[in-house]
Amino acid sequence: MQHYTSKTPLSHLRTSYSFREGTRWRNGWSKLSTKVLSGAALLLMAMTVPLFAQTSASQSVTVEATVLQGLKVTVSGGPLNFGSLVAGTTPPAITAQSSSVMYTITGNGASNVKVTYAATTLSGPGTNTLDFTPSVYGASSSSSQSSSTEVPTGSTVSLTGSNGSAGNYFLWLGGDIGAIPSNQTPGSYSGTFTLTVSY
Repeated sequence: MQHYTSKTPLSHLRTSYSFREGTRWRNGWSKLSTKVLSGAALLLMAMTVPLFAQTSASQSVTVEATVLQGLKVTVSGGPLNFGSLVAGTTPPAITAQSSSVMYTITGNGASNVKVTYAATTLSGPGTNTLDFTPSVYGASSSSSQSSSTEVPTGSTVSLTGSNGSAGNYFLWLGGDIGAIPSNQTPGSYSGTFTLTVSY
């Protein structure tokens, strides 16, 4: 340590003071810089770790499907024939429970099937027509025609059997053509009735 007296030159005092003050300032700045850099490093780590944790994520879900047996419908016993009719009369309807026309629906067992159909126009000589109004009845057995119940268009029936096996349902077609006008042109009248089934 240096000692100064009253005889020590003033210029030497200023130089020594400045040197000590400069050394303390540099030491303080060095410590402050170290703290600032350390704090910045910790902040950067705190910001970086969550980013690394969110760069990948996944989740799973089960994918399933059910394959049904193909749906088909066959018809037997046609055509539906009203026979010879007289103009000016109202022929009797053909009841579905006594009709010879039977539809057999075959598809996936225990499945619900929608049945749709519409009235049919019978075309005759020239532009003359007759209107056929269908009546459809159904049952789960082909031997149950007499006890079958009405199946309106747009309704749903259930096939026999179990899921994964073949199932059936049976429909019978009847209907009427209403009163025939007295001036109805004589001749043959015919049309095509279409019944559609879908899952």
